[in-house]
Amino acid sequence: MPVRTFVLSQGLVRAVWPAKLADETVDYAVDWTARLAAGDAIGASTFELPKGLVSPKASNTDKVATVWISGGAAGQAYEIVNRVTTAKGAELAQAIRLRVKTR
Repeated sequence: MPVRTFVLSQGLVRAVWPAKLADETVDYAVDWTARLAAGDAIGASTFELPKGLVSPKASNTDKVATVWISGGAAGQAYEIVNRVTTAKGAELAQAIRLRVKTR
């Protein structure tokens, strides 16, 4: 699991990933374990990235959704939304804030 994993809890409203540099491509993850019903698992996961950020790759396991992110403008903050559909048909979403830092 990437070091930059945000572990969700029940009812969490605000999520923040550690900042990255504009020229880095970094893996980030969302651990959905606490939000999944007993015996449920992630069936599909998508990440919605705003203009300026690029995702060369994304994947998921039964409990964790991972995305690789590159780009962004130094000094800007972005909101990424991870949407998952579970094996039992639940549709969940979480917004995560990511700041692109200057050197």
